[in-house]
Amino acid sequence: MKKHIIFAAAQLLSTFALSAQTESSDSALSLLGTRSWIRLDMNGNQHNLTGAKVFWSKTNKKPQSPNSVLEAGTHRYYIQQVDPETTYYIWVESATGKSLAKGKTFTSKSWVLDRTELDELQKNPSSKAVPIGMEVFWQDEFNDKLLNRNKWTTNYFSSLNYLNAKSKQEMLTDQLPQPAYTMDGTAINLYVNDTIPKRLFTEGGNQKISSIQTYDWKSNENLLDNSKGGYFEVRVRRNRQGDPKGTNTAFWFDSPGPDIRYYLQEGTEVDGIKGIRPKGQLFEIDVFEYITAQFVIHGHVDKKGIFQRNLATHIAEGYEHVGQWVTHGVLWTPTSIKHYINGDLIKEYANKNQIYSPNHFMNVFLGAYGSEGGVNMEVDYIRAYNWPLEDNNELPNPDFEGPAGLAPWEGEATIADGTGEKGSKAVVITPGKTITQYVYLDAEQNYNLEFWGKGASLQVMVDDVTVVTGALSSLKKEERSLTAKGKKQTIAFQTGKEIKPNKKIMRIAFTNTGKENVGLDNITIKKK
Repeated sequence: MKKHIIFAAAQLLSTFALSAQTESSDSALSLLGTRSWIRLDMNGNQHNLTGAKVFWSKTNKKPQSPNSVLEAGTHRYYIQQVDPETTYYIWVESATGKSLAKGKTFTSKSWVLDRTELDELQKNPSSKAVPIGMEVFWQDEFNDKLLNRNKWTTNYFSSLNYLNAKSKQEMLTDQLPQPAYTMDGTAINLYVNDTIPKRLFTEGGNQKISSIQTYDWKSNENLLDNSKGGYFEVRVRRNRQGDPKGTNTAFWFDSPGPDIRYYLQEGTEVDGIKGIRPKGQLFEIDVFEYITAQFVIHGHVDKKGIFQRNLATHIAEGYEHVGQWVTHGVLWTPTSIKHYINGDLIKEYANKNQIYSPNHFMNVFLGAYGSEGGVNMEVDYIRAYNWPLEDNNELPNPDFEGPAGLAPWEGEATIADGTGEKGSKAVVITPGKTITQYVYLDAEQNYNLEFWGKGASLQVMVDDVTVVTGALSSLKKEERSLTAKGKKQTIAFQTGKEIKPNKKIMRIAFTNTGKENVGLDNITIKKK
């Protein structure tokens, strides 16, 4: 079943990705334009490009001479040093001058889902930890020979570096040490050794750092909007040589900039920066860091901005990490954080009265750290999954037709065939029972909650959820009379205030208050 789901999702998304990444006038040519390079692949039987001539131009006029003649054994070619957000026209000819293909592509600064990467979901499936029904919304298989700068920045910086005056100045002046890494077309290898990077990241420290991340502090550019959480998985192999100091190999999430307002707690002010993070909410998740793969949720910071201690931490026993390929996953929902290794659930933090989860996007890091010896981490892939949404709906699993069953709805209910609107599936709630769903929505926004229901009577509640404590504040509480044949219902509401661009955590609840079963179908939340 799982392989079927992955294949169906990949088919759907591949169609989208292909149309987004290329406008080739020849089906023999596939192009992917990024801010720093264009990838050229030939389809069909034209994979061997030995001696081929490649021409490119910003106008639809082929240059008289080829820009490049490809070496023996070339199967994929990268046009480098391109201008971002520019249309390029490309022609490919054989060594004898026969036209092989032509096309055009736009060097967008935004990533797109890529068909060649989505194909990897079938060849190299993710672990069993992927929630059934979720689909890939972002990924990097590291199958290129060059780093995709639409997805990653090499300017390592985190909230913990901000209070170091020299590191902060290096960040602001584009002087940050750059990472050492290689890409062989199957993985990225991030490493440090006695030679490179050239120096320690901070004076007096014990780590060189080779890391990539999805947020750039200086430009305040976020390359990955993961503000609605999801499931994130990497497959890595980690090693060390000698006895390096400060050894870390890390997959982690950090609160974004452009300052440390998310690091500092509410009521705290340091260097004129006022903290906005509620006490008890995390500012960092270390899915793994030390070779033991310790999982850490960071959160306690004092009034001077000095980190004090973790919110929670644990180590999974029985797993060998050094020199072994291992998958690590984290599921981040509006109310929980769950940790997985090789598809196994290791520990979950799911107390709805102690919510660690952030309500804003997080910066994603992959890196190797250490000195006086060698440390490296090979990354096969990183994949991000979330619930698919359609037609401006912001509520996952609205019609119960997918493979997820009731999830991410919670409560006591069953799903029945032929009982929904137009004979579709519907969720059936028996008298006195309730189903709920927690969801991230925009703050101070007008929404319509729409659903089709049949039965006798139903109570509908829309609650604002207080971060950390999980306390509920009712926005709407309505009794609705239903009919035996079923009818559409609409409830309008406005979400409460929140620090922008943070999300509001909302709770939607349906309770059967009658004496007959209630059937619900096509439950959606859309902006008015």
